[in-house]
Amino acid sequence: MLIFFSAGVCFSQQYKIDWGEEIKLKKGTADLDIIMADNTGLFFTEERRNSSMFTIMGSFSHKLYKFDKNYSEIFDKDYKKELKGLEFQSFQTIGNDIYLFATDYFRKEKAYKVYGAKVDKSSGDLLGDFSELGSYELESKKDDYEMKVSPVRNGSEFLMVSNISAKDRVSIAVAVLDKSLKRKVSTVINLSFEPNLYQLEDVQITKNNRIVLLGREYEETQIGKKKRKRLVFKQYSMGVYDADGKKINDVKVDAEDRYIISGKLIEQPDGQLMLAGFYCNNAKKVDINGFYLNKVNPEDGTLLLSSFREINSGMLGQSFEDAGDEDDEIKDSRKQAKKAKDDDDADEFPNSFVIKSVDINPADNSVIITSEVSRYTHYTYTTQQYNSSTRSWTYTTYHVHRFDNKDILIINADKDGNIKWLNALPKSQTEEIRSSTTGSFWGSYDRMSYFATRGGMPYYSSYKSLIKGDNLILILNDHNSNNVNAAYGDKVKSVYNFRKRSSAYGISIDLATGKMTRKTIASNNEETILMPRHAFVTDNELYVPSWRMHLLAKTDLKIAKITIK
Repeated sequence: MLIFFSAGVCFSQQYKIDWGEEIKLKKGTADLDIIMADNTGLFFTEERRNSSMFTIMGSFSHKLYKFDKNYSEIFDKDYKKELKGLEFQSFQTIGNDIYLFATDYFRKEKAYKVYGAKVDKSSGDLLGDFSELGSYELESKKDDYEMKVSPVRNGSEFLMVSNISAKDRVSIAVAVLDKSLKRKVSTVINLSFEPNLYQLEDVQITKNNRIVLLGREYEETQIGKKKRKRLVFKQYSMGVYDADGKKINDVKVDAEDRYIISGKLIEQPDGQLMLAGFYCNNAKKVDINGFYLNKVNPEDGTLLLSSFREINSGMLGQSFEDAGDEDDEIKDSRKQAKKAKDDDDADEFPNSFVIKSVDINPADNSVIITSEVSRYTHYTYTTQQYNSSTRSWTYTTYHVHRFDNKDILIINADKDGNIKWLNALPKSQTEEIRSSTTGSFWGSYDRMSYFATRGGMPYYSSYKSLIKGDNLILILNDHNSNNVNAAYGDKVKSVYNFRKRSSAYGISIDLATGKMTRKTIASNNEETILMPRHAFVTDNELYVPSWRMHLLAKTDLKIAKITIK
């Protein structure tokens, strides 16, 4: 059973917010992330489209900023020279160090190569040239190669995963790098799936260098009124490999009456792995019926412990209502979204819980997992108007990217994977980014797709989590009317207009009982809207950006420090 509490507890957290001075960034900012805060200052990265957003083609720049404790700029480093001929991948941190990763494709060699370099935190310059971290055979640059670098083993090493699949194969390159970017493990794993019917979901490495791959298998089917072909989820696939890429074991993740519909591998402080996610009781895998948590055997990847908790999914993601106090543009947007869905013109990903955070309680190594209902929809619609004087039609085509973030599910389990309690926080947040073109022809180019797909959106929705003492703290924006925690099944107001109708809240969840208390941290307004999802956590402080993008002017940025007492 789910436990839901709307009453407060005897002791609650206190929140203090301090604002820095406004910073002006050049127009075209698409994504911004705070990546580190230490005793020398604050570091954040920016991705920007350099050319006018009214042109189809354009170049992109990636910058690293450093500010002191008073938010005065120390440096503003553009890596245009260092990245010449290379494709930027990401900034990553281990401990107090910052690294820059990039890739390149060599047509003559038919090779995809990965590079990395350490960054000088005092200037932003690279400490030496890029080091080659991997070279992999790839038939064509048109093949969709991807890579991801993330800290593992308590932040002492990097796990580098590259998808080097081609049209006729699925190939995953896995490497473990130390702080000097030296490869300790390096292998390529070839899978037997059809490339268009397989999606890599997660990769982890055990403390004895066993590589665990978790993927989703799909099948093609026709859906909708127009019988369009679409890939539909079939089942999860989990395999364990040694450091040389040789398969050790295939792991069965489905039980007799529980079918896994989402999964995430979790690394514990002692190097053990867990597999967590949601399951369905029906083989059609349509609904969510519960949450599972499994301990993974570090030798062969088999599942040692199964802990399940049933969920009444019929209530989740449904307990919201439109606020009724939004402007005409937002009301029209909702109307057009419904029409596009009814007309089967929307490219929609269904409601699904996405695991957003995993926090380890240092007091007892218990695991606190939060998951959110998240949905992205892209749709277009066209209006037409006849000009009797010219005897011609004028067409206006709208492109709309819509992000819905709804209920949060919180799961608390002990270090052995036994679920202690499960709780839910009802909410409903919606953001859209849109563009339109008017002309004498039907159709147009979507000028805002770059900003919708680069990772920055949603800007103001979703949340950030951290552990403070005996509580899990969630920081999020919500409608001003939702100033108390709703009970399970209660209706909550949807927030669309974050400028006029939202506040930033701190929600404290007692780790022993799951009880919640809510406090207002700050009211959002036309000038400042906090972006909790982009916050950086250090101890009991969060550094939260607030930025407003303007079509014809510079981006306004402010950074707030929230201290939790």
